[in-house]
Formats: sequence, C-alpha cells, structure tokens
Amino acid sequence: MARLSQEKINEIRQSVDIVDVIGEYLPLEKKGRNYIALCPFHDDKHPSMSVSPDKQIFMCFVCGTGGNVFTFLQKYLKISYIEAVKKVAEIGHIDLSEYHLDVVSSPISKENASLYQMHEEAQKIYSYYLNTKLGLEAKAYLTKRHFSDELIKEFQIGYAPLQSTLYQAFEKLGFQEIDMVKSGLIVESYQHFDRFQDRIMFPLYNQQGQVVGFSGRIYKPTQTDSKYVNSPESDIFIKGQTLYHYHQCKDAVKEAGFIYLLEGFMDVIAMYKAGIENTVAIMGTALTKGHIQALRRLTHHVHLCLDGDQAGQTAMSKAARELEEAGFQVSIIVLPDNHDPDEIYEEQGKEGLQEALKKTLKPIEFLMNFEYQKIDSQNYDDRKNYLEKMCYEIAKIHDPIDQDYYIQVLSKQSGFSYDLIHQQINGMKPQFHQETRVPQKKITHLKDKYQQAEHDLLFYMLNHKSVALKYEAKAGFMYNDQYRIIASYIIDYYRHHNQLEIADLINSIQKEDLIQTVVEIAQSPLPQEYEEKAIDDYIETIGNHAKKMKKEQLLEQFRYILDPQQKAQILNEIVKLGGQ
Repeated sequence: MARLSQEKINEIRQSVDIVDVIGEYLPLEKKGRNYIALCPFHDDKHPSMSVSPDKQIFMCFVCGTGGNVFTFLQKYLKISYIEAVKKVAEIGHIDLSEYHLDVVSSPISKENASLYQMHEEAQKIYSYYLNTKLGLEAKAYLTKRHFSDELIKEFQIGYAPLQSTLYQAFEKLGFQEIDMVKSGLIVESYQHFDRFQDRIMFPLYNQQGQVVGFSGRIYKPTQTDSKYVNSPESDIFIKGQTLYHYHQCKDAVKEAGFIYLLEGFMDVIAMYKAGIENTVAIMGTALTKGHIQALRRLTHHVHLCLDGDQAGQTAMSKAARELEEAGFQVSIIVLPDNHDPDEIYEEQGKEGLQEALKKTLKPIEFLMNFEYQKIDSQNYDDRKNYLEKMCYEIAKIHDPIDQDYYIQVLSKQSGFSYDLIHQQINGMKPQFHQETRVPQKKITHLKDKYQQAEHDLLFYMLNHKSVALKYEAKAGFMYNDQYRIIASYIIDYYRHHNQLEIADLINSIQKEDLIQTVVEIAQSPLPQEYEEKAIDDYIETIGNHAKKMKKEQLLEQFRYILDPQQKAQILNEIVKLGGQ
C-alpha cells in the first residue's frame, strides 16, 4: 500500500473549509473578513480565537494556540495527526483505502476499548429485548406514555429482562470478568449478575456519541425499587462531563441560537415530543466546569429550566450565576405549579409545553422573586436582609437603565425608598466595576530591532516568493532559532510551489511550537504589499546584528588568548567587521 505523500495531505486539507469544520464544534461569529469564537483551549470568557477563511488557519490571541484544520482537530478531539488527516479526508469525501496509515490510538482509548464495546453490545441487547415477548409490558408502558417507534429508535430505548442476560452474552463475546465489573453493567457478589433487571433502559452518551452508561426506569405499579437506577461512574462515564442529548442537538442549537439546559433525560425526550431539539440535560447533578466547557462549544446563550421545587430553584440560581460568570447570556424558565417539562407535556400536550417555555426571566428577576418568597414581608429584619442581599446583586449590573429599573422594583418589594437603595448601591459599585482583569499572555513580545526585522521579514517571505529568494541570496541566516527553522521550511516550500499556502506549510512542519509561531507571524497586522527598501533594511539589520555578535565573540576570544600572532589575527578580523 502507498504511503501518504505531502501532496496528498495538502489535497486532503484543501478539500474542506476550516470555517465549516470548526463551525461543527464551536459557534462562530463573523467579524470582518474572519470569524471569532470562544477559545476551547483555555478558560475563555470573551471570544479570543480567530478563524481565517483566506489563510485557512485559526489562532487564539490569548493562549497562542493556532494552526490549520488538522491542528484544530488534533487538539480539540485529542487525536493523533494521522487520525486528524483521516477525519478531514472523510469530511472531504477523499478515499484513503489504498494508503498505508499508521494510526496510533491513545493509551486511554486502548485501555477503555472493551468498556465502550460492552456498552455498545448492551445497547443492542436491550433494544432487541424491548421487541420480544419479554418486553411486551415495557413496550405497552412506553406506548401509553406517547413513546412512538420513531421516538424509541431516536433515543435507542430498550429493555433489560429480569434474567441476567448481559453476563452470559459478554462471556460468549470473550470479555474479561474484571472488565465486565469495571464497566458497571455487571455486579460482582457471590456470583456475577446484571445491574439492570426488569427496567426500561435509556442509554447515556458521551460528547462523541458513544454509549458510556445507562439509566434504568421501573414501569410497573407493583415495582417498589428506586424509580431510576443509573450506571456508576467509570473510566468512561463521568457525570460531571456528561450532558444527555449533547451529540444529537448540535444542528438544532446552531439553528435556534440557544440551548435549553434541563434537569433529566425525560425532560429532553418530552421536549423532543413537542418538536424542540435544542436541549441537553445535566442528569440530576449540579452544573460543573466540565458541563460549562461543553456548553461553550455549542452556544453562548442558555435557557435554564430545572425543577421547580425548592432544591431545583436553588440549583437554578447557582447555575445561572456560574453561567453568567463564564460569559453566557442566561434566561431562566420557571414552569407553572413546580412541574417539569415531562409532566407539562403529559397534561397539556405539545402546545402547552411550547407556551410554558416562552415565559422567561432574567437571572436577577428570578433571584429577586426566589429570595423574596423566602422572607416574611411584614418582618423588618427580613426585609432589611433581603434589601442588602439584592443591592449586592443589582450593583453588579453595568447597564444604568437596567439598574435603575431593578432599583425601582426592589423599592416596591422592600418598602425602602428609591434614594436609599440608590445610595447603598453607589457605595458598592467600585468593587464590581473596577477593571481587575488578569493580564493576558502577549503573543508578540517587545523585540530587539534585529528580532523585529527577522519577524517582519518572515511575514513577507510567507506572502511573497521574491522576498524569500532575496533572503536566501543575501542573508540566509537568522539568529532566532525558531525563525531560522521556519525560514528554511519556507525556502523549501517555494522550491516546489510559486505561491505559499500557509495551511499547507503547516502540514510540512508538524511541530506545535513552530506552528504557533508561523500562525502568529501570518496574522501580524502588516500591510500585504512591501517596498524593496524595507526588505533591504530588514536584511541589513539582520546582517549588522550578525557582525555585532561575531565581533563580541572575537573580543571574548581576544581576552583569553596569549599567543601574539593569534591575537593579531583576531584583531584583524575585528577591524574587517567595522564599527558594528
């Protein structure tokens, strides 16, 4: 089989648009000629990653991460270079069957391969049993709850029989007992048995769409066990990183421009019944940083709709604050009578649920209502404590019109005067509105004159073959190690091409530090066209620095050499170098 040539890799890269590929993973916003997004490679609250359709590269101006479409997929999906090439080839519909590809899976994926395989097999087995005699009662329950065959197929719902069927199936498939127990699907006691028995089964997926766990629900009135039993956490199932329906909702979120963040998977399914697909659920856990990072890859706008009871509202208040602090635009939905979406759909149908979702509150409105319900409005101390707490929240609001409005609301609620509240909030403003940003990492540091000359010369070498040829003929050397190596890559590229594609140059480099430097130079705010004198000045500056460094080296030697003849030779060389 043939090996992939550099030309073939370039062809694969050119078969896709980096904007389309990154847009599948991140919400992009057009800004001028480029697109911007929140960078997924650091804790980004303000869009700092730029994607250039012209150059087919991306770069974060805070953390410095950059590269071409292969680089992005490598870092984002945590895969090898060859795996990234294969993925882009699939997107670009390029057949690689005749090529030899040394794909090396990560140690983690090798170690957990059997866990993924067992969950995939379990899902197939559960789906099979739902459509047998053993699953008739479970299927009837689902039909009664308005689960159509299309819905069951969409969410891959199944049935775990009363007998321990998985253990026997896994034995026949050759899985090791230690891995069966590790998967959480099999429980080890005096003997091995299935964790899930006589339950309707809902598979849980990771962000890549692989089954990593299950939730089993009872369905008979006579069953007295817990309503739901979930898979225990494992090497592949971590609740704090799992959002139900995540891998299926991306297109719907992109179309709607926001996402509904719900409590559990039944809420997601109820919304799907009502024709609403831009949903995920946190599976009954608290919102985590892992959840927030995953949401950030889809959208910056979240409609929060958790349970309406006291615990749910407390969780909603906390989640709203954390999302706002992470840079999200948040709306809160409080459903009537403490119902969840599933209950509203069952009672009021599609139209009732759609109507209930239209009533949204800003987080500050929700918080004021939530906290006010907890106090005795006739008690002075309660009202005073409520006032102080809400003043603290209103002081965080930057928009003066919004702030004035909520001061008026607070005055009516608490019975304290507008002027008093305004004075209280003004005293708090400095602590919220002073700029306390941590200095960002600068990509372009202050450079010496010769370093700036090397940097700018490389920019024009990237854009003009004639400049690269002039550099090779008149200079051929740079003191900065990275710049010197990049210059050699550029010269080599021009030996085979008349015009340089930066994204293809990156293919030939494949060294992360060099790639980031190339991208940073390529994104420099220099004019595309150049003057010959400027190029000559860059080359002269680099040459003068070379002479200066050589002179310093000779002077150092001169100090320690005792032989008069050698001293004379060195002195002669210093004179030839001139006054540098």
